[in-house]
Parts: sequence; structure tokens; C-alpha cells
Amino acid sequence: MKGDRVPDSDHIARYCGGSSVESDGTINRMAFRLRKNEEYLSVNWLEFLEKTSREEEIAEVRNVLRKKLTIGSRSRIAIANVGSLINHIRAEKILKVQHEPELPDDPSHSGIFGYGIDDDLIELMIAEVFQESYPSK
Repeated sequence: MKGDRVPDSDHIARYCGGSSVESDGTINRMAFRLRKNEEYLSVNWLEFLEKTSREEEIAEVRNVLRKKLTIGSRSRIAIANVGSLINHIRAEKILKVQHEPELPDDPSHSGIFGYGIDDDLIELMIAEVFQESYPSK
């Protein structure tokens, strides 16, 4: 439900455009930079999808993204555990991850709240947690 907190035990996925993917496949901090007028960083809540495997979750996120974005050939879908993210950044900022569904096409849409535009240190720290990634196509 809109505004519900995503549990610490759950996982979120972030679409990372090709310009934020390094040559070794790691995701740089720019993938986690807020745009002007954004209140939160868009992510997808994987467990909300109720799939039986990570591969099925990623396939569903790909389907949702294709409806909203032009998917680049170098882009990736990065994954993080919510509790790990919040705990990693706790000394600098208090982040929260909450459900922000965009119905009907993106019911798992969620957001990372609690930091601002050009908050370089927080962007870098978030990138440190999003280590697991998959091709977006």
C-alpha cells in the first residue's frame, strides 16, 4: 500500500543507465543521484512481485521498465537489501524505503527517501550497497 515501509529483510532493484555502469560492470554513484524536483529515488520492491526466484523478479522488473523507458544496451538492474542499505548509511543519514506504486503498470514501484540532490557522499555509499546487478535487456 502507498506509503508503507519496505521491510528491512526485502530487496529493491534500481535501473542504472549505461553511463553509470563502469567498464568492469560495477555501478557508480551517478545511478543514485536524484534529479531536480525528485523527492525520492525510484526503485522496485522485489518481494512485492511475489515471484519464486530472483530471475523471475528481474524478468518482471524488465517488463515494467520497458513500458516506461528506452532500455540501453549497457544498462543494468542493480539489487540491494533494504536493511543493509539503511544500516550502511545510518551514521550519515536516516534513509527510509517506502512503497510508492504507480498503478496500474508499476505496482512494485517504491522510493528511497531521506537525501537530497548532489548529496555525493550518500550517492557513493548507496552505490557501495548495490553490488549485485543484472543486464537490463
